[in-house]
Amino acid sequence: MKRVDMSGLGPAIFTGALILLLAAAAGANDWLFVLVILAAVVGGVVLLQLLFPKNRFLAIALANFLALYVCLYWYFMEANFPAVPPGVVKFGFLVPIVAFLAGAWWQRQEITEALARSEPQVRPKIRRNFRWLLPVAGVGALTFVLPDLGLDEKVATAAFMALIGATGIIVLWLSRDICMFLLYTGLLFEEFFDRLSALMIPAFVFFTFYSLIVVVFASFYRIVDVYSSADHFLVGGELRDIGFLESLYFSVITLSTVGYGDITPLSPLVRLIAAVQVISGLMLLLFGFSEIMSYARERRESPTLRGNGQTQETASERQHQKPS
Repeated sequence: MKRVDMSGLGPAIFTGALILLLAAAAGANDWLFVLVILAAVVGGVVLLQLLFPKNRFLAIALANFLALYVCLYWYFMEANFPAVPPGVVKFGFLVPIVAFLAGAWWQRQEITEALARSEPQVRPKIRRNFRWLLPVAGVGALTFVLPDLGLDEKVATAAFMALIGATGIIVLWLSRDICMFLLYTGLLFEEFFDRLSALMIPAFVFFTFYSLIVVVFASFYRIVDVYSSADHFLVGGELRDIGFLESLYFSVITLSTVGYGDITPLSPLVRLIAAVQVISGLMLLLFGFSEIMSYARERRESPTLRGNGQTQETASERQHQKPS
């Protein structure tokens, strides 16, 4: 039976969830803009995958980069172009994306050859492909000058379209460098998820102990408050017994050392319990992260801990390398 490659499933699911989340947040009051974002991302990913089918993580890297682009674009619009009409906002959002895809199609042969040459050498070359960010960042910096000029809506809209057009031209011209940047970030993204999957077991153990501390101390808070006649908590500015859900909430914010102040410990006994919980949480964090890092280091150094699939694959490769 042919083995199905599932190595890209985790990054793909993460990317899809991220795009949906950002689209819903950015277009909370404009569902047409949500559809524009989703159409741009899906269309861009599909087209890039069709152009470069051998580089599977190139499309995923593009989707993640577009998620960042959504945040930056919305920030610049709210900060520097609040008077631009909604239709122009949607059109301007698509211009750099369409320009990049057009440039990728235009230089597809050159990009394909560059991708084939450069894929094994990720880390030494990734710094070289940040150069395309400089002119784009320069255009973005110019937008902060416009609010101080007091432009009316028509002039501000024209200035916005000019800057978006300049960005599109830059992206079109430097699409090869952007593709190389996406390749390198995509490979690093894959490496990150591979390492993350290797840490699932110790991370789950850490989360289990963390949850136990939360539950145990929440029970202490609840028992002390209910079975004692003294006032131990100020809940929402009111002296009363703390509820069980409130004790769980107070235990979480105490362990995380956040302390919003909506639930305040009053009695010396409860304050002592809270102090012990904070110290326990800090000790758990120190030892927990140390054990997770030790587990990851041992997994990298010991072939027997990397999984049977990888060990068998390595053995098979060595067998093919032996002279007949």
